[in-house]
Amino acid sequence: MEVPMSRRERGFLFSLIVAMGVVCALDPALADTSSTASSAVFTSVQAKASDIFTNVRNILMIIGAIGVLALATMAFFGKFKWSWAVSLLSGLALIAFVGQVVQYFVGTSANIPVN
Repeated sequence: MEVPMSRRERGFLFSLIVAMGVVCALDPALADTSSTASSAVFTSVQAKASDIFTNVRNILMIIGAIGVLALATMAFFGKFKWSWAVSLLSGLALIAFVGQVVQYFVGTSANIPVN
């Protein structure tokens, strides 16, 4: 059973999160992990996340290709709907370009595969 938070508790939690964000943004020592022992851990996590991203994207592209074939079959039998085609193609475009968009916003130091 979920207990609802009061307005005061939500305000306090929001203020705490904002304060932590400001402290992390203003203190470069907290953001610099290259000189700490945890650098290897974060590098490993980044490499694993990059591999997972690449593999999931490849699987989704294969599923999208099957969807395109299904749309072609439906068009052959006269059951084609443009809304499905637009949804499928926009989803595939989003999957294809999400790596480049993330790399643009994060900066050049990101190791996100874009191909």
